[in-house]
Amino acid sequence: MSSINAKNLAAVTLTFILATSILGPFASAESSAEHPVGSGLEEWWIAYPDQHSKAGSAVDHPSWALDALKEKPVMMLIHSSGCPACIKQEADINKVLEDLGDEVAYLDLSTDSDGEKAWEGLDIYDPKGGVMTYVPVTVFLTQVPESDGDAEISWHSAVGYGGERWIRSYLNDAIALHTENSANWDR
Repeated sequence: MSSINAKNLAAVTLTFILATSILGPFASAESSAEHPVGSGLEEWWIAYPDQHSKAGSAVDHPSWALDALKEKPVMMLIHSSGCPACIKQEADINKVLEDLGDEVAYLDLSTDSDGEKAWEGLDIYDPKGGVMTYVPVTVFLTQVPESDGDAEISWHSAVGYGGERWIRSYLNDAIALHTENSANWDR
């Protein structure tokens, strides 16, 4: 390698290192999440979503969910034992957990055996606000950035069978958002 090429390579490398150091904080402001934060059906929610009976109101997350969120993003399944849609959803969740289970706190809440927690979860996380509540309800909790740089709790849920692709999509988002923002969450 000639000395000119070596100097050019060194200059390009130094420029890259400096640019990464200077622009790094600005580049990381862009999230790798597939679903944006908002209040629509497919978005991550901060408050109750548009379709909820308490649309726009703050969510009082239970302490047991927040405790799990301190370490990892949370996925919970609220279900009953004899429900066909619940059985299908649970099977697909288990497939996804084979790949991503170490990266998430999974809460399996049965209305049959976990009574109080399951009903509290349904009351809080039913995306329509308890209007004709059915199970399964699948819930994801993570953190998203606030404008001041801190992180706040974000969530998404759906009633019924969503399928493996849907579960994987939101769980990947929850993991990415938690990784990007959990250090700025002061709970």
